Amino acid sequence: MKITARICLACESPIVGRIDKKFCDDSCRNHYNNQMNDNYASAHVRNVNNILRRNRRILEELLAPLKQKKVVIARQRLVEAGFHFGYITEHHQPNKKSHYYYCYEYGYRSIDQEKVLAIKDTRKKRFAR
Repeated sequence: MKITARICLACESPIVGRIDKKFCDDSCRNHYNNQMNDNYASAHVRNVNNILRRNRRILEELLAPLKQKKVVIARQRLVEAGFHFGYITEHHQPNKKSHYYYCYEYGYRSIDQEKVLAIKDTRKKRFAR
């Protein structure tokens, strides 16, 4: 039976210990995983998720104090709060004239060039358990 030497995936030094061990110590494991997660794709996904969460938070902060499910607001006020209209999680078109854009359970639709209707989604969820 031939035994092959195992080497650390991070520093390529020999590994001693369990047969399924991949790294010589925790610092090598952390270094390797940080390198694997530190690329453009994960940074881009992280940035998009941050924008989506910010959009959701802005809509939530508008609706929560009013205890209402919808409110008309100036588009400029959303932009000043840091809202990005190009980032959504869902698009819903209940009829030919209405287009709703959602950031998770909060959404909006344009009323005109200056105003939008912000809403909290009250539709039944398709994937609810």
